[in-house]
Amino acid sequence: MINVKYTADELCLIWLDSFLGLEYKHKQALYKLISGKVEIKEVLVKGKEYVVSAIGSDRYDALLHSANQEYLNSVIEGLSRKNVTALTITSKDYPFLLKNTDIPPLVLYALGDLKLLSTDCFSIVGSRKSLPLSINLAKEFALGISDAGFTVVTGNAEGVESAVIESLLNKNKKVISVLAGGIDNVYPKSNTELIERVINSNGLVISEYPPEVEVKRYHYPIRNRILAGLSKGVLIVSGGVKSGTTYTAEYALEYGRDVFAIPYSVGVPSGAGCNAVIKEGGHLCDSVNDVLDFYGIEPKQKEELNLSETEREIIKVLNGGGTHIEKIATALNKRVFELTPTLSVMEIKGLVVRTGVNTYGLTRNDLEE
Repeated sequence: MINVKYTADELCLIWLDSFLGLEYKHKQALYKLISGKVEIKEVLVKGKEYVVSAIGSDRYDALLHSANQEYLNSVIEGLSRKNVTALTITSKDYPFLLKNTDIPPLVLYALGDLKLLSTDCFSIVGSRKSLPLSINLAKEFALGISDAGFTVVTGNAEGVESAVIESLLNKNKKVISVLAGGIDNVYPKSNTELIERVINSNGLVISEYPPEVEVKRYHYPIRNRILAGLSKGVLIVSGGVKSGTTYTAEYALEYGRDVFAIPYSVGVPSGAGCNAVIKEGGHLCDSVNDVLDFYGIEPKQKEELNLSETEREIIKVLNGGGTHIEKIATALNKRVFELTPTLSVMEIKGLVVRTGVNTYGLTRNDLEE
């Protein structure tokens, strides 16, 4: 259990944010009306006509009924029991870049290392349905960008975002995961353990919703403004033309952030959104060095790969795209059983991945031909 001392302004915003039925604009208006006033109930009574006209009599009655220290204490104690810190737009630790966007969350509910919010952040997002090569590129970019000194920000969806988180945790790197629902309601449920790993490894999990709020479909595009708002740059790894990832790119462009996207061949549904982002002014990016060069950062030297002659020959074949093992064998004038051990070793090395039944593709685009 944590014990955070909140200012009067912070308490006012936390109190307002606990009323889930209130729209953002109404919370803003009420905060301006109440902020700095000691007796909230007295202010509500005096301003009844205005408040009722804005939010209706039922919601007004709920506010009035809960305008007491007992209710506020129960909200704060509930957060404390879960070790959740509430950062409001008046809090000193509230992230500067996000605060200076059009609609910053009035409150961020955070669990983990708050210091990460004051570091240089870079977002990586992608589709749930992504090619194996895209998943591996996301991991490669995440590690390269983290090594360059950025804190990587992502969501928590299956596919690219889960892969980004896992790759960073496996290397003891810092990551911020932004949830679309409350911290108590991780979705998909299968990622609950992954999010717990983020928290327990000195990463950070944040949401603009109180912990008990269940995720709704419409939360995702709203959430994506936070991914863009927190970060200096955003990389779109994959996504359809009308996907959540392209919403993130739109927010980033609107906020004047640096936007990067991985290019795709014509006809790849999970890459159409990336190509659209590039057309709209995003930077074409097929290597992590493209991002690092943009920021004037020297990339770390990669370890030299010690490849056998057979591995080199397989890489040459796979540079044309995913290929069935029988076609690889034909191209190398070998039998399938002769190649199986080599391909297994290459999988362990992280050089190739199975993209289908007995079909293999490269995990990286920088392997020598």
